Amino acid sequence: MTDSGTPAETPSEPQPTQPGLKFLEAAVYIMGGLLVLMFVVLLGGVAWKIANRGQAPVPEVKLIELGLPAESKVNQLALDGDRMAIDTGAEIIVVDVRKGAVISRIKLRAP
Repeated sequence: MTDSGTPAETPSEPQPTQPGLKFLEAAVYIMGGLLVLMFVVLLGGVAWKIANRGQAPVPEVKLIELGLPAESKVNQLALDGDRMAIDTGAEIIVVDVRKGAVISRIKLRAP
């Protein structure tokens, strides 16, 4: 008589390995190692970029000579994009701010 509550014992024989199983196991380990290695390289690259970033270049100050007489006054300034219009009362001067050059002069009254 056998006890129906316990499973029948089977002889413990080693299972035969499948032919491609070792290859798949090695491939998984290699890919996992490469993944960890690439992550470490990525973190090292970010750390290197942070440590070796250069200072932003200081923009040079441009002096724009308008050729106005000493007694002239600036009544209004208007800025639109890279262009600035300067109203002196006698003329309007249009300046390209980015290039630092006078583009045009518009006379308002005869001298």
